[in-house]
Amino acid sequence: MGIATVNQWRAREAYEEVRANYIPQITIGSGLGYSYGFPLTLEGSAPSVVNFNSSQSLFNLSLRQFLKAAKIDWNASSLDVQDKRDSVILDTALTYAQLDQLTGKLKALGEAQSAAENAQFVTEQRLQQGVDSKLDLTKSQLVAARIRLRIAEAQGQADVLREHLSKLLGLPAESIAVEPASMPELPVISQDDDLPARTVENSLAVKQAEQKVAAAQARATGEHKALTMPIIDLASQYAYLAKYNNYDLYYRNYTANNFSGGLNIRFPIFNSVQKAKAEQADASALIAKKQVESTKNQVSEDALKLQRSLRQLAAARDVAKLEWEVAQGDLEAVKARIETGNANTRDQQNARLDAEDKHAAYFDAQLELSRAELQLLRLTGELEKWAIPPR
Repeated sequence: MGIATVNQWRAREAYEEVRANYIPQITIGSGLGYSYGFPLTLEGSAPSVVNFNSSQSLFNLSLRQFLKAAKIDWNASSLDVQDKRDSVILDTALTYAQLDQLTGKLKALGEAQSAAENAQFVTEQRLQQGVDSKLDLTKSQLVAARIRLRIAEAQGQADVLREHLSKLLGLPAESIAVEPASMPELPVISQDDDLPARTVENSLAVKQAEQKVAAAQARATGEHKALTMPIIDLASQYAYLAKYNNYDLYYRNYTANNFSGGLNIRFPIFNSVQKAKAEQADASALIAKKQVESTKNQVSEDALKLQRSLRQLAAARDVAKLEWEVAQGDLEAVKARIETGNANTRDQQNARLDAEDKHAAYFDAQLELSRAELQLLRLTGELEKWAIPPR
């Protein structure tokens, strides 16, 4: 966002640069020099003790079009700022949602770790009593080690996400705590809505591309007007001329103070270089038009793809939730069989591990669904309204 804001400032200054052609450009200087014989010019100016020059554009239709193009670019830069703002909002929301998902996963893994350590302890006791074998103990240790590995992976991801979120928020990482209820509820997106059309209408990418077309067309018009239309500038000059440059010897009516002012009128007759520039500007405008069509098609396809993926991701989320519930049911059944002697702690350990896997899969499926919904909100231009609802 900071870079986009600086680019917006730069675009404004580019507009001011073009507009300044209508404001007098004033310079004060000196052409001090020694003359022998007739006073020749120094780099196109007569030798003078002090000189004053002023110039400004008075009538220039091509410059007017270039000014229009610069203003369009300036206005378009504000769309880029908003686009970067939406990127930051999306990044923050996804980071927070993933951190929430990992928090829940770590909690489930912690419970699984406690169960695995308890099962390992029981297996060690059974090994001492000669009921279980050394291989049974190794399997219990392997299960516990796998859970520790998953905890380490999840904790590492959570630490990275918390650090990233701290940079986004400008807060210390250790002060960030996840509160799932703080996230606004995502709106329900119907498969019957014409989201592609609405996305194209609200897309910042499409609007920026359309602004580029308008700017390119204005520049092309300006290049063509420079090829055919006259240009009128207002200019003035003052110079104080010294006698040691021999002006009094070679000019009959020499005066020290000299001033000139008036209009500088230029009519273009033939300029093959400017003609090539005008044709190049026409090509740039045509390319910009094609890019608008390409951007609209891409945005429409992305919106439709995300809209259709929501149905699949929602179904995957529901399947993952049901599998988790089934795994929980299997775990309760194993507990019941242990009480009757038809199962052992290792069976319970495996059932708990399976329930933990299904629980983690459910978290992942829910995150993927939320990711697609947030991306679709950004495409439709409704992300900020969701993240920062009006008061």
